[in-house]
Amino acid sequence: MASKKTMLGDTITLLALSTVFVGLLSSCQAANTPPNTVKVNDKARNIASNSINIKPIPSVLTLFACKPGDAAFVAAHRSTHKGSKFPENAIEGLQALYNNSVPFAVINVARLTDGTQIVFHDDTWDRGSTGTGPITATDWPASQLLFLKDTNGEITSYRPSAFADVLAFAKDKLYLEVDFNPSVDEAKVIDSIRIANMLDQVILISYTAEQALRLHKLAPKAALSVGVNNPSDLKVYQQLGIPAEVLTAWTGAGPITDKLAKVLRTSKIPILAGSFFGFDDKLQTSGNFTPYIDYAVHPDLIVTDYAFDVQPVLEITGDAKTNMQNCLKERR
Repeated sequence: MASKKTMLGDTITLLALSTVFVGLLSSCQAANTPPNTVKVNDKARNIASNSINIKPIPSVLTLFACKPGDAAFVAAHRSTHKGSKFPENAIEGLQALYNNSVPFAVINVARLTDGTQIVFHDDTWDRGSTGTGPITATDWPASQLLFLKDTNGEITSYRPSAFADVLAFAKDKLYLEVDFNPSVDEAKVIDSIRIANMLDQVILISYTAEQALRLHKLAPKAALSVGVNNPSDLKVYQQLGIPAEVLTAWTGAGPITDKLAKVLRTSKIPILAGSFFGFDDKLQTSGNFTPYIDYAVHPDLIVTDYAFDVQPVLEITGDAKTNMQNCLKERR
């Protein structure tokens, strides 16, 4: 099978740096300042970019529609590369993904006590930052006195990222799979995405049919990730009135049978799969990443813990890339 390459380098231009200022106010929660890093009272944080010279990228559903049939896009699980210096769910990690041509990132949206939406995976600060206790007991100013930890547990100089800042950075650069933490109001999260004009650049993640229906009612045209393990699962969403054209099928670790793949492809429903259920670690141990090519036979998107390693293996090149570019131009 030919190697595979994303085309984002041709649909978006290089990012230009600018500054987003975050006021660091008084804290109700202690934080440990790591050595040789930014001091707590620093008032500026250079993390985002403006939209100068950034061309619009296709909607995520259009991207899937034009993707070569034997190719798969790469998504960074928790928006980082495991073992890297970048924390989960941070703008700095997203910037690294963009710089390495990784087209998708999975993010988790959480809510602070003052209603501020941030990106953070856990319900408590302890594992991923210098803070302790529930996230919902912390307000935005206090969160900005914390430092995030990388995936090795080492303290970084990076602070929790506001969801609004993440959306502003990702606009026309990255596609986002949005996971809703229990603390958030789904309607308010979708309102934030709508305000950022990003609804066509996201996939909304659902875990139950009931949640899928709620999210679909809130954003009827947005791409929706739903669990599909066998063809009969699609009938549930059909009965709920969710059209196939907005669905993407999350198959988890699989296996994705030929029968299931055929049904989904006939229905033009993109297939999503996760290689982070052990497959990633197995290949990291071996040092041979070429098996990702065979792994990507059925999926249209692979969610991995090691996006920096997987992206070069699944690059779309040659005629396949040209055909995808022409398809995207025709659909503009």
